[in-house]
Amino acid sequence: MLPEPKRPFSLRCCAVMISIAARFVPARQRHDWKQEWLAEIWHRWQFLFHAGEWNRGEAVRLIRNCLGAFPDAVWHLTSQDKIQDGVRERLRSPWTCLAALGALLMMLGIASSGFPATRTLFASLGNRASGRLVFIWLHPSAGGGDQGLPSDLAPAWRRQSRLLDSVSGFFTGHQLVRSAATKPARLLVITTESTLFETLQVRPALGSLAARDGVVLTNSAWRSLFHDGRAVIGSAIRIGGESYRVTGVLPASFRFLTRQPAIYLMRPFIAAYPATSVMVVARVKPGVSSDRLDRELTKIAEDATYYFFKSELRYASLNSAIWTPARVFGIALFVSGLFVIAGCKVRLRRLRLAFRSSNRQASIRRASFFAGKAALVLVLIFVAGLEWSRPESAIVFGSQDPANGPFLMWLYILASMGALTWSLADQRARCRVCLRLLCFPVRIGCPGCLLLDWSGTELLCTEGHGVLHVPDLAPSWDEESDRWISLDESWQELFAHGR
Repeated sequence: MLPEPKRPFSLRCCAVMISIAARFVPARQRHDWKQEWLAEIWHRWQFLFHAGEWNRGEAVRLIRNCLGAFPDAVWHLTSQDKIQDGVRERLRSPWTCLAALGALLMMLGIASSGFPATRTLFASLGNRASGRLVFIWLHPSAGGGDQGLPSDLAPAWRRQSRLLDSVSGFFTGHQLVRSAATKPARLLVITTESTLFETLQVRPALGSLAARDGVVLTNSAWRSLFHDGRAVIGSAIRIGGESYRVTGVLPASFRFLTRQPAIYLMRPFIAAYPATSVMVVARVKPGVSSDRLDRELTKIAEDATYYFFKSELRYASLNSAIWTPARVFGIALFVSGLFVIAGCKVRLRRLRLAFRSSNRQASIRRASFFAGKAALVLVLIFVAGLEWSRPESAIVFGSQDPANGPFLMWLYILASMGALTWSLADQRARCRVCLRLLCFPVRIGCPGCLLLDWSGTELLCTEGHGVLHVPDLAPSWDEESDRWISLDESWQELFAHGR
């Protein structure tokens, strides 16, 4: 009889891996499970060895196949009734609901790269310098929507207006940008006058503003094109078919029109011929009303440039344009709240009864959970709409910015109604004491005997706190169709886990 061959190193590694994985298997099944896996790998090695097929590749394949012992051991662990019951209890917990909503909010933050639109919205609260910035555009009374203004109008306002501290025109477009250090990229190019940064009250963080033709980069464009190189000042950059010198880099905190890399092409003035339509941004002096400003600017347009724009100029402050989505969401939440309250039959009498002294503490706990759950869902909806509906270059025209138009209004109304309806339905399906989701649905009664009998579904709390009766069809005279019956402590031993 031939002696048994020496076991290879790979077989010993597999035995160690199986011993480690066996720790996850329940104790009463561990021995049989371990013996089954050891026998399987031993027979495979024996077959390949005697067939003359055993080699280094088969040894690696045996170790790789042995890794399947770990998921198999975990499956044996999770298939236990005690583990499954524990998982189900965790899923019914109110804290799991709040944690899931918080996780969705975190995932949205990762997908949107840190809530850039939301941070811009709240950053404007402490920016007093932007409170007097006003965008001006044209809305003809006949023949169209929002349009730009003639390029020779902004210099006329700058020379003659007594209500404006400064004013500047600009127009935008995506162009191919090239530099010696990077590949060509299509970026947003804002062609503007040299007075724009005086109006915005911003100074370059690096370099200076161009006296004549030149280029000023945003901080993100500087990083993407020149990789934070200090030698960027004076270097050449090609926009389209023309070459320009880089004269300055703006601060990292500066935002205007877009959050993406942008380039400002500075001009001494924007030529009136050929005709060019521009957007106008102006800094209004303190205490100037919109009507007074409109009368002055309309008169200057008629006297200096012979444009007759009576009742056709439109104005929007920068802060107003930024906070428009928040106002839209507030209106949508109010409207959807009225619909949900009417549709779900929320009665003030029930709310007053809930906060009586006998059950005030439990009612406060339920109200706190409902408020936190609804707030998380509504914040998720607001932030998602703000981050995904607003374009990267929202050029302030209300008709061209979906975050200012009816699209976002309907999105917020429908989403808010769904969120509030789900919050109420989830609240009604929870225990009135521990706020766990009810379970063990049991059908009671005969659905065809509504006149003399009751039919519906009973739901139990796993901790034995009470029973919820939900009828199949509630009669019109029954104001409290969903009835919650509290159980005393003697019942809890029949239902509660871990006692």
